[in-house]
Amino acid sequence: MKRWLLLAVLVVAITTTATLAVQYFPTDSWLSVDGKYPAPATSSGPQPLAVVEGDLTYHFGMAAQQATIEKDWVIRNEGEADLILTKGPPACSCTIADFENGKDTITLKPGQKTTHHLAFHTNENNGTYRKSATIATNDPLHPTLEFFGEGTVRPSVMLYPPESTINYLEISNDVSDHKAGVALYSPDRPDLKITQLISSKPGKMLVSQEPMTPEDCKALGIEKGYRITINVTSAMPLGSFREEAIIKIDHPKQPEVKLMVAGKMVGPISATPDRIRLVGVDNHIGAKGELRLTVRGLRATTFEVRSKPDKFDVEIVPTDPSSQGGQYRLIVTIPPGLPPKTILDDIVLKTDHPQAEELRIPIDVLIRQ
Repeated sequence: MKRWLLLAVLVVAITTTATLAVQYFPTDSWLSVDGKYPAPATSSGPQPLAVVEGDLTYHFGMAAQQATIEKDWVIRNEGEADLILTKGPPACSCTIADFENGKDTITLKPGQKTTHHLAFHTNENNGTYRKSATIATNDPLHPTLEFFGEGTVRPSVMLYPPESTINYLEISNDVSDHKAGVALYSPDRPDLKITQLISSKPGKMLVSQEPMTPEDCKALGIEKGYRITINVTSAMPLGSFREEAIIKIDHPKQPEVKLMVAGKMVGPISATPDRIRLVGVDNHIGAKGELRLTVRGLRATTFEVRSKPDKFDVEIVPTDPSSQGGQYRLIVTIPPGLPPKTILDDIVLKTDHPQAEELRIPIDVLIRQ
């Protein structure tokens, strides 16, 4: 019986030892000894010692999108045995690592050194950036060396506020000027130059520039920039508008910035409702739609159709022919036979009103078969 008890204790002890051995056996295949990665050096005898000159993290500050940030690190072998360095798998496609021999593995004799080159691609990142690359070594004190690129990535050219649309909502042509401004600057090229300003509505929407003040630059944490001013004048046609301001610049990665300018200009002539909307028009039958035009003070006004969707018929008639004027019906006729499609366009009316040279009526039509 004693002998069986001793045997059972021995079996339990052997099982416990085997379990501990399995628990502490290296399981990381990235450092496995399979001929691809260097085997850790034994604890006895001469050992290699990997020493990196400088900080393993490169703090590059601010960089633009689609830029490449490069950094070299010098690695020395200050040990007494050969140091084997092997590139690890890249953390992402935005990090590229190279040894000076162009291979994935390099061996340094005691006292030798090598240059490890890293390239970090910012791509479309926007905000905090931190990417890494790892090297495996046979140095028992430093089995891996991890190198980082860290900083902030921003678009090549930035706007503040960051929205690319200026929305005036509703403005009146009783006021001659309606101004709005944005800041424009480049994180990586503070001496950015504006080469041209283009307005899609010359004479009615004005675009201008001026350097930002030191106080404004300090508030945004930048060196230099421009203030872009959009001025929608009272000459803008009545009705909804959606125009574009194009800012040409000398940045090699972004030659221009586009600003959308939208809103509604109101004045002495109003449309109720503010657009013609016809959905589900049978192309075999056609359709009609209409709205009311009201002139402030019921002033008699003459209208002329300046532009309209092709094939559409637009007619403007007094609401009450016996009255002095000031109220009109705008009637749109869609003829049969048009192909199925969606039409998003404007009807532009020319008037003889001194405060309303043009009136723009949006039209939204869906023609089905």
